[in-house]
Amino acid sequence: MIKKNYFTFLWKGQIPLTIIEHVKNKKTLAFIALIAIVILWGVVPVIGKYLLENQLDSPSLLIAVRGLIASVVMFIFILITKAYKQWNKSYLICIPAGLILASAYIFQFIGLDQTSTSKSTFLESFSVIATPISLFLMVRERPKWNAIVASLLCLVGAFILCGDGWNFSELLKVPSMGDIFSSIAGSLFGVNIAFTQVFAKDKNPFLYVTIQLSVLTIASFIYAFLFEHPLLFVFGPINILLVLFLSIFCTAICWIVRAISVKYVSGVTIAVFNPMSAVIATIIALCIGQERFNFNLLVGGIIIVTSILISSLFKENKEPQRALKILVNQL
Repeated sequence: MIKKNYFTFLWKGQIPLTIIEHVKNKKTLAFIALIAIVILWGVVPVIGKYLLENQLDSPSLLIAVRGLIASVVMFIFILITKAYKQWNKSYLICIPAGLILASAYIFQFIGLDQTSTSKSTFLESFSVIATPISLFLMVRERPKWNAIVASLLCLVGAFILCGDGWNFSELLKVPSMGDIFSSIAGSLFGVNIAFTQVFAKDKNPFLYVTIQLSVLTIASFIYAFLFEHPLLFVFGPINILLVLFLSIFCTAICWIVRAISVKYVSGVTIAVFNPMSAVIATIIALCIGQERFNFNLLVGGIIIVTSILISSLFKENKEPQRALKILVNQL
């Protein structure tokens, strides 16, 4: 069923051949791989919240270390696959892309430190609003009807989600700074998606992301040492293992496997998977007592998930490689 040399990375054009390529039922394995990735990405904010509540006073250091380790893994991958041969000056566009992504992650983790896991993950769906606006500003691409409907729904869901309690009078409540930072993070993720869609159409996705991650790492280290207290991070064995898990499995490996799996799974399936990480993060946070369940979380979460599905399911783009780049907002 699997060839003996399935651990060897081969290179054919721009597509790496790994275990998925050697299995007969590729669609089934790719589907299972995407489910695993969604679960892993759902774990990320829960682990991040745990680290921030356990003597980690520098969210940006966590981003930087995660980016550094993931960059090393990705760099080894592109060396093995010889993707580096495609390097040219046009890849310098990764510098502003990396700075945008670094800003998004910094706001994301600062927001996560000041609000609940569920609110942080759902409010990052503001990318649904920011992406079409950014595309219009960059290339004058007019938003489609589904983008407008999704944006309005996302706003409604976000306002409800920021409330607190089962009492209808508490349905709308002034958002906390953590909620605001998470919304800004989601908006910046949306800008990054639009930026990638416009400027990375002809780029090797692995090389593009590796360079972008490297820029993110450098920017995060600089921010951490200038504005935070990175030396106060307690490098205990549990914290080290969690950071390694986030970096290797939840970032580098997930992105590589997803890039390969997207060839065998329909765009509709990927679009449906998009909001599931937020749902899984919320379920895990509730199960371990990291937060409490309320009416706002239920209603706001459902509305936001609906807005993401409306935004994703009605896209006219069916090209796998381009769809992959558009969806690269969960590194």
